[in-house]
Amino acid sequence: MLRIFNTLTKQIEEIQPIEPGKVRMYTCGPTVYRDAHIGNLRTYLMADWIRRALEIKGIEVHHVKNITDVGHMRQELVEAGGDKMILAALEEGKTTQDIAQFYADRFHADEARMNILPAHVFPWATQHIPEMVAIVEKLMANGNAYEAGGNIYFNVNSFADYGKLSRNTGADLLEGVRAEADPLKKDPRDFTLWKAAEPGRDLKWASPWGDGFPGWHIECSAMASKYFGESFDLHTGGVDNIFPHHEDEIAQSEAAFGQQHVRYWVHAQHLLADGAKMAKSSGNVFLIEELISRGFDPLAFRYLCLTVRYRHRMNFTFNSLRAAEKALTSMRQRFWIWKGLPELSQLPSEVDEWRRKFWESVENDLDLPGALALTWDMFKSDLPGQAKLALLIEFDEIFGLDLDALSKSHDIPAPVTAAVGQRESLRHNSDYAPADTIRTDVLSQGFLVEDTGEIARVRPKTPLERRLELWPSVSSSREVESFLDRPSEVDFSFILSAYGYQGDVERCVLGMLNNSQGYSCEFIVIDNGCTDGTSEWLEEFKDQHPQVRVIHCDHNVGDAAGKNIGIKQSLGKYVVIMDGSAEIVGGIMEPMVQQLSDQSVGIFGPYGLTTDDLQHFHEEVDSGDADAMQAYCMAFRREAVNTVGLMRECFRFYRNLDIDYCFQFKDKGYRIVADSELPMVRHEHRQWTELEENQRDELSRKNFGRFLKRWGNRPELLLNASGKGVGNQFHH
Repeated sequence: MLRIFNTLTKQIEEIQPIEPGKVRMYTCGPTVYRDAHIGNLRTYLMADWIRRALEIKGIEVHHVKNITDVGHMRQELVEAGGDKMILAALEEGKTTQDIAQFYADRFHADEARMNILPAHVFPWATQHIPEMVAIVEKLMANGNAYEAGGNIYFNVNSFADYGKLSRNTGADLLEGVRAEADPLKKDPRDFTLWKAAEPGRDLKWASPWGDGFPGWHIECSAMASKYFGESFDLHTGGVDNIFPHHEDEIAQSEAAFGQQHVRYWVHAQHLLADGAKMAKSSGNVFLIEELISRGFDPLAFRYLCLTVRYRHRMNFTFNSLRAAEKALTSMRQRFWIWKGLPELSQLPSEVDEWRRKFWESVENDLDLPGALALTWDMFKSDLPGQAKLALLIEFDEIFGLDLDALSKSHDIPAPVTAAVGQRESLRHNSDYAPADTIRTDVLSQGFLVEDTGEIARVRPKTPLERRLELWPSVSSSREVESFLDRPSEVDFSFILSAYGYQGDVERCVLGMLNNSQGYSCEFIVIDNGCTDGTSEWLEEFKDQHPQVRVIHCDHNVGDAAGKNIGIKQSLGKYVVIMDGSAEIVGGIMEPMVQQLSDQSVGIFGPYGLTTDDLQHFHEEVDSGDADAMQAYCMAFRREAVNTVGLMRECFRFYRNLDIDYCFQFKDKGYRIVADSELPMVRHEHRQWTELEENQRDELSRKNFGRFLKRWGNRPELLLNASGKGVGNQFHH
């Protein structure tokens, strides 16, 4: 029987259902006013593997996964500024329910792509308001809740076991309270069960305490008790749900019903992306749709999650995803080859031992990395291919990788089949040269030929195989060779980091090309994870312009990393960093050469900034020395990078990165010089205008904090530190 780590007891325990042979499992589902990202999906994969492990062993699992729809939460988001997609939908006349259904449908589609078994019930929060009100009434009657200002609060002091799940008690618990202080609460730790509707609120429901809406935590208590009763077996979620959500759920449910709410609590750890917690404000949130758009099979992400235990943090990188897709394709290929072998009359006895070891790993706190490693060991064993196939079919009932995909998915055109047959005849007659020619022709048509023993088999290339054939890609600046120690080969290296917006990229690149006469130049464009057709346009464009080089990134590696890739690859005496919103409209080369010939000048460009206090930067330097230069266009000598260093890659977003890099130059004694007469035009800056306002503020604030942490105590680097600055600290 499956043994799993119980967050409640902090021990690995064998699951013993309340009702023998039947497990009731509740999973905290999605909030459907946004897409579920791959970090969310890792948590749902954990629940899926638990369910599979139980069902294969004959346990009946009844699975409920709630949908937290727009309800009360949607209104707060809209009032706080909302996101552009939601606000645009509302302006088009769509209802909040329309929006919720849109994201719910997308969630179900993502789960299907990930081969996650659908829950038996997907209850929607706003369809269970009466059940929520009933529990709040019970808590009021039991003395566990009180009314204040039309709101109903849970009295934490009335529940002695509060904190038993998170071990968050006393002073620690007070620190863990995330909401701002509410003067109506008797104790800051108390939490809202029902909130009174303020005037003008559309999303509200009737209750004994007046119109209002439920607190977040009461939703799960109400839906779980409706479908499972007052006590059930298993509850899953992410570690961020432990406190306060699941802690509060336990308190209100056990206070209302007088018995243990859940026997086993299981939580998945965080998914990191490039070493940082996934967050929209960090610009490192990835959706399954995005992985698919970059050529990946969504089940490659499922495979990747198999390689790290569910309660360990997992660091997602595109390098690791590529490796996972390669391993998945290899596993499927074995399945495909073995499926073509003649059946055995009887499987060898060793199969039982491999099966036993596999289940030993699975049932040991869902040790799927161990089960996966054992599977690869089994591939290397002396078992006949038919036996390996039989085991792999069984193992995939747990893995859920659709390993038979190659057999099911391809429809080989008759001409290709005929060509492969002709190749077989040629090979049989040792006529290898024309056989190799046929193989090359089949490859060019998008098919792979696998020589397996006496016969050859053909399959279509995967989307990722086709994409990587078009152009190689990198996942980080570390993968790119540095040319900084090489002698200069051209006068100028122009560097543009492209994020899509093909028209902007085309305008910027043509502006560079058309205004570079008289000097030898190279133009390095970093395709920083574009998925809108910009990558294809760049490939076609560079074929027509040999001085243009394109370096593709398999995702947005961040602004500093993208620019560093270009700097490392540059071979010009002078490096010019460009932004896609800027356009060169005349001769800028001669002024750059004149200024940068002065060894005291570190950075030169048209858009100089000044500051008196390191807090507020102003674009008011027309000519001469400046405190910093904006990266719409900034030029420096390539040799200086060996002294100054590359850009700091903690700046994933562009704001303040240019100021930070300028201060790296100033720290080494270089001057920053501006000339606003340089022939440049600035257009709409889509990296800025396409963001939601709250994202702009948060990203800018974080980057400004990074800048201040390093340079805030260095006022001696300023041209004038005596005055007081005015204006906006976040330049744009």
